[in-house]
This record gives sequence, C-alpha cells and structure tokens, in this order.
Amino acid sequence: MRHQVTEVMALVQEQLSDIAAAQQRQAELTVNGSAADGTVEVTVNAAGQLIKTVIDESYLDDHEFDELADHITEAAQAAIGEAARRVAEIMAPITERRSALLSMSEDVEGAPDLRAVAPAWLDPFATARPPRAHGDDVTIFPTVRR
Repeated sequence: MRHQVTEVMALVQEQLSDIAAAQQRQAELTVNGSAADGTVEVTVNAAGQLIKTVIDESYLDDHEFDELADHITEAAQAAIGEAARRVAEIMAPITERRSALLSMSEDVEGAPDLRAVAPAWLDPFATARPPRAHGDDVTIFPTVRR
C-alpha cells in the first residue's frame, strides 16, 4: 500500500507541475484568423477573447463595406476554433493523467476520492469555447451599422 500511495503522490506532483506549465503556455497563446483574402485579420487569446483586429487598407478594393462584419466574424471564428484546438492539445496530457489519478484512488484501499479534491477547472480548459457576452445567443463581436 505504501508503494501505491508513493506512486499517487508522485503523479499528483507531476500533475501540479504540468498544470503550471500549461497555464504558462495558455497565458502566452495567441492565434490569428483571417478572412476576405487576408485583408481582415484578428487575434484571439487562449480563452477565445478577441484581442486585436486589423483591416487592411485594400479591403474596400475588392469587398463591400457591408460585408465587413461577416468577414470579422469569420476570421474570429476560425481563430477561436484554432485556439480551442491548441488549448485541448496543451491540456491532453493533464486530462489523461487526471483520469489515471482518479482510477488509482479507486484501487488504493482507504485512499480519499480524488474526484472530490481535483480542481474543477481542469475539464473546461480541454473544451474551450468562445466567451459570450450576455447568454448563448449573443456573441462578443460588434455589429457594424451604416
């Protein structure tokens, strides 16, 4: 039993180290998305928050102003999807180890249920989704009016 407890503690220590590294990688993560032949470009962070929008001066040479909002949304959705994929990739080893830890606690007689003490925030990172402003039907992207 002592060996099993030592193994669980080693896995917990590895998990904490990996979580810190994953948080650092996520804090540094930015993803670009583009639309309208590259004349519209946005940057999002790991949480899918829009942090930068660039409209090239040549946009109106080939595109209509009233299409701009759709192009911004298209670029943002592409960037958010890629950010979610990268965050899931960052979190995959942590999620796998978490599953192993949870199953080990079932095998060690008298061990506490690690589900009760495992941080709840681990799972949401693996399935990052775009933030919403005021509910599921309202996105954070502005509407351009003329």
